[in-house]
Amino acid sequence: MGLRHAQGESLQRMIAVLGAVAFLVQGYNQAMMNGFMTLPSFLETVPQVDTTHTTGSQKSHNSTIQGLVIAIFEVGSAIGALSCLFVGDKLGRPKTMILAGSISLVGILIQVTTYSLAQILVGRIVTGIGIGIYTGTVPMYVSETANPSKRGQLVLVEGVFALSGFVLASWVNFGMYYTTGSVSWRFTIALPLVFIILLLSLTPFLPESPRWLIKQKRLDDATSIMSRLFGAPPDDARVVKEVATIHAANQRSAINRSKQSGGLFSMGENRHLHRLLIAMSVTMFTQLSGINAITFYSTSIFEETLGYSGIDARILAACLQIALALGGLTAVFVVDRFGRRPLMMFSLGAMVIEQAAVAGLTSDLGNLAASRAAVFFYFIANYTLTIGMFIIPFMYGAEIAPLDIRHQITAMGAMSSWLFNFMVAEVSPIAFSNIKWKYNIVYAATSTAGVIVIFLFYPETRGRSLEEIDQIFIQSKSVFDPVRVAKKLPMGLDLMEEIDHKSVPTGVEAA
Repeated sequence: MGLRHAQGESLQRMIAVLGAVAFLVQGYNQAMMNGFMTLPSFLETVPQVDTTHTTGSQKSHNSTIQGLVIAIFEVGSAIGALSCLFVGDKLGRPKTMILAGSISLVGILIQVTTYSLAQILVGRIVTGIGIGIYTGTVPMYVSETANPSKRGQLVLVEGVFALSGFVLASWVNFGMYYTTGSVSWRFTIALPLVFIILLLSLTPFLPESPRWLIKQKRLDDATSIMSRLFGAPPDDARVVKEVATIHAANQRSAINRSKQSGGLFSMGENRHLHRLLIAMSVTMFTQLSGINAITFYSTSIFEETLGYSGIDARILAACLQIALALGGLTAVFVVDRFGRRPLMMFSLGAMVIEQAAVAGLTSDLGNLAASRAAVFFYFIANYTLTIGMFIIPFMYGAEIAPLDIRHQITAMGAMSSWLFNFMVAEVSPIAFSNIKWKYNIVYAATSTAGVIVIFLFYPETRGRSLEEIDQIFIQSKSVFDPVRVAKKLPMGLDLMEEIDHKSVPTGVEAA
């Protein structure tokens, strides 16, 4: 069954899988530079990042440049995510994804033809912009088209694909390590073109989000697509009620925003600022767990710090990415069983233990047995973090956002992730060189803070429609209320009764 004719759960799965391909490209581009930093042919082309054959102040300077080359991708991604504030609601979801793919294509081509430091930096920025637009759009799009009972699983497919991109990049790096000349890294950079072309070919056939169409007052089109998502006729009672509920919730939100001059940073009845801060902080805590300090620099850690050979270091780094992917796969099966809050607290709680253990074991590199025992905790960290703190934060931001500013909140959440990602990528080489094992203690502390914040402020969203989640915040009067309200609010709430008729013009149901 093709995309044009798919219906029901088949259509929802197709949307989720095609969106997940974009995350595969994201994961691949984040991880691929890891193998280049000690690759002779790449160092010949970009000698400014060589920290293997330099010492003293020159090594320190090159560490900074190396961090910039890796981290500049995150800057581009932050810019791309931020751009969704302006283009996301104008173009709609699939068209925004096409824009993202086109920009990513140009960026990859610039990187493939690199002959200087400046060119690789420009290529990384441009590619990052495209990937940032993807990350600011796809989780929201899948959340808006998925059945509430399956939403967690469908969105988390993106995580499995993204982490598979990490795995693919690592093993491609390992395979190309045995080749000579610039093909050993140019081929690695070029490979994602296959997936980008696939995305650009199939995305035009994806249906628009019915929630976006309702916001644009295209109720007939929204009803048509909603009927496809339900696998039911347009006049089916479930379809009619769903469209009416979303339309009423959107009108109420728009009216409240107008009355209170409520924008993205307002704290009126809809609590926009409150939701924004949750969406931005949850993605921030993923980066402040320190997971990407391991992912981005694992080859260098194993080869330069722990003393493994170039081949062994790349094998271990590639196996680390498999642990990441297994954690992401585990998340797909448990997210709708245990919920968002428990998994996020579990993952960050585990990182507290793992970062503290790595700090202790690597505090004396003269003790080779102890320092290499840290490798075990690197593997455990990669597996446990991705269960609750990889894609769930992106999905969570989309879930808690009201329809009228959902594109803005998800964009800001993605931007927060990329900016803190940049900070980690930029600072890590310098931190590893200067404060060494104490760097892990920093992440143990920030992960502890994350557990506390999630416990106090993040409400559970499992199994609820996006409009039900909206009610959690509308019924809250302080930042501490959403957790309590979420526990007390009945599941499967009849929202047409819950929405105050005074805030919705008459005739909504008929619409």
